[in-house]
Amino acid sequence: MSDEGQISWFANLPHRDPLTLAQASEVSPEEWLRVLRNAFAADRTSAAAIIAATSPADLMVIGGPEIMPTAPVWSHGRSVIVGDAAHVPSASSGQGTSMAIESAIELARCLRDLPYAQAFAAYETLQRDRVTRMIRLAARTNSHKAAGPLARRVRDLIMPMAMKLAKPEKTAWQYNHHIDWDAPATNTVTRPTLTSGRV
Repeated sequence: MSDEGQISWFANLPHRDPLTLAQASEVSPEEWLRVLRNAFAADRTSAAAIIAATSPADLMVIGGPEIMPTAPVWSHGRSVIVGDAAHVPSASSGQGTSMAIESAIELARCLRDLPYAQAFAAYETLQRDRVTRMIRLAARTNSHKAAGPLARRVRDLIMPMAMKLAKPEKTAWQYNHHIDWDAPATNTVTRPTLTSGRV
C-alpha cells in the first residue's frame, strides 16, 4: 500500500495451461475483472473488495508467471553478474531483492580476500545453491496458489492446524540467512568452465 492509500496486488488464477502474455491480452480488462470477482467472491479476505475497487484502466495483464533460467555461468574473464542478471526468481518468492543484495555482499567479500578469478568462483559457489533452492521453492509456490473453490475451502479448514504444527526452523533458511562479513572468503571449488560449440 502506498502513502496515498493505493494498493498493488496480483492474482494467480487456475488454468490448465499457463497463458502467454499474448493469450491473456486477448481478454479485455473488464472480462478479467469479472473472472476475478467470481473467483474471489467467496474469499474471506479483502480480495473481493480490492478487485471491486479496481478500474479496468488500472488492471495490468501479464500472462502466466514465468521463471527465467539461472545463468549457467556467472562470470567470464573479468566480467561477473549479480542479482537478476544471474538468478531471477518468480515474484511470488518475495526474495528477488534480498538475493540480489546477498549476492552483492558475497561478491564484495570475495573480491576483498581473493584475486578476481578466484573471487568470482567463490562467490558463485557460496550463492548458487541458495538461489537455486529459492527459485525451486517459488516455482512450487506458484503451482500451489492456483486453488479452485473446493481446494480453497479445504485449505481454509486445514491451514489453522497446519500453522500451529508448523516448525519455523524448516523455513528459517529463507529468512535467517547470515553472511559473516568478517570471515575470510576462500576458494573452495573450481568455477564452471564456459564452453561453446556447434551442433
